[in-house]
Amino acid sequence: MASDLPAPPTESGVYPEDRMKVSRWLTWKEADDGRKIPRAPYHNSNQPDRYVSAQDPTIWTDFETAAEWADKLPHHQLAYVIPDRNDFETDLVVIDYDDTRDPDTGEIHPLVHDHLADADSYADVSPSGTGVHILCRGQLPERVKTISDDLSEHEAFPGASIEVYESARFITMTGRHIAGTPTETRDCRTFLDGLVEDYATVSAATPDEVAFEPDTTREDIEDVETTSDIQDVFDAIQHVRPRDISLRSTVTEERADGTQSLDPSWANSSSGTRLAQLDEGWVYRDGLIGLDALQVVALEEGIITDERDYPSGEDFWEAVDELRARGAHIPEYEEDKSEAAPSASDWSPAPDSAPDYTPDRDADAQATGSSSPTDLGSSHSSGRTRGRDSPRRGEGAESLYKAEIDRLEAELEAREERIDELEAELDERTKKLRRIHVRNSQLEDALENDAEVQVRALDTDTLVDILDEQTLVAIVEYVADTHADEDGNLEISTADDSGGRLDRLKSFLRSDSSSSTSR
Repeated sequence: MASDLPAPPTESGVYPEDRMKVSRWLTWKEADDGRKIPRAPYHNSNQPDRYVSAQDPTIWTDFETAAEWADKLPHHQLAYVIPDRNDFETDLVVIDYDDTRDPDTGEIHPLVHDHLADADSYADVSPSGTGVHILCRGQLPERVKTISDDLSEHEAFPGASIEVYESARFITMTGRHIAGTPTETRDCRTFLDGLVEDYATVSAATPDEVAFEPDTTREDIEDVETTSDIQDVFDAIQHVRPRDISLRSTVTEERADGTQSLDPSWANSSSGTRLAQLDEGWVYRDGLIGLDALQVVALEEGIITDERDYPSGEDFWEAVDELRARGAHIPEYEEDKSEAAPSASDWSPAPDSAPDYTPDRDADAQATGSSSPTDLGSSHSSGRTRGRDSPRRGEGAESLYKAEIDRLEAELEAREERIDELEAELDERTKKLRRIHVRNSQLEDALENDAEVQVRALDTDTLVDILDEQTLVAIVEYVADTHADEDGNLEISTADDSGGRLDRLKSFLRSDSSSSTSR
């Protein structure tokens, strides 16, 4: 039966024209364990298979040089470096599809075929022939560094997956261009935005999702039916979890990271996955905006229309009523008539500001002379006069951001110290190797001239200084049968060699001590 899967043709030797002009090329060769290891044979001609760091700019080269070496060395292939965006200016983004192509028939996953058309940028086949790469220009949102997820299921490609990356990586380049796609990389920001919406992994640590820490525990607030403290209302809202309420937005997907995807009832989501539901709350994937229960319900009811807004004033209390109707336990607020309304002298908002309760914007409640329960500003201010702090999402986020920055700075400092240690160790080993090389060269010169060789510097102090313990022991054992002269120097001459000892010693001295055979 003929397959209805798309099978776009390919053409060999076609690389992205704009990237061929940029000197960020190198080669790669597969290791014994299957890993793709970057190499720089043009930089290490005496050791062409030496491992290198793809992020080391000193080993990048132009396309022509890399291609020349890839052609003349077995198993070397071309690669292009995507540098760290923190250190270099770059706009390249790679969409890497694995297990999405039949190498025998050329048939590809239908969704990948759609993506090729949507991206409208250079694309090629992976080295294995089972994957596809799209190279385009753009940038992922600030909080999204990579995307990694399964593609929609298809019986022909059960293991199909997608990965998107834009920084500190290298991409294997086969030149097996998918015919019909452009021969250069093109801007595809709209396409990338769609991928973020469909596949970006959302976790409970998403910064915008951070809220303040309620003053009252969930258990205690459940026992409160009415309250004159507006803070109890705020705390109750923050304790509402997805399992506590019913939504109009429908669940469309159970994701591998444990979250659910919902089709938000208030927005047009072509994928039906724009709203992520976690254990603690929700994240709107378009912009990775954290939402609490009050926001989600307010959006579904049309009380607010922007995911970045938070209900305030009359809208706040309308949203609270709707949240209760959805099943959430929110205490009824009753104003304490015995408490005088706060005056403007109780606290001072910033000049020309009218900061209703908006956690996303880290604003205080507005102080007014009125104290009706529908005026969230005055009620919240009253809470402040009783020594209660406002539940500001910005404060909680700022605290977590600072803690994370401190952790990252400490980790960076520790890594820098380790780098310094390794560089010092490398410098010391380099010096030792140079001294060994000099002595080895002197010995070779003497042997080539068929002269008597006297190794007069083999005293213990010098050997310990230039050789490691394993090599020292091996040399001493090897020449144990050689007699020393009356001054204590070891004498080795070609005349006493009998055709083998000096060759073996020469070979031993030229070899890496790690390959010496223990005796």
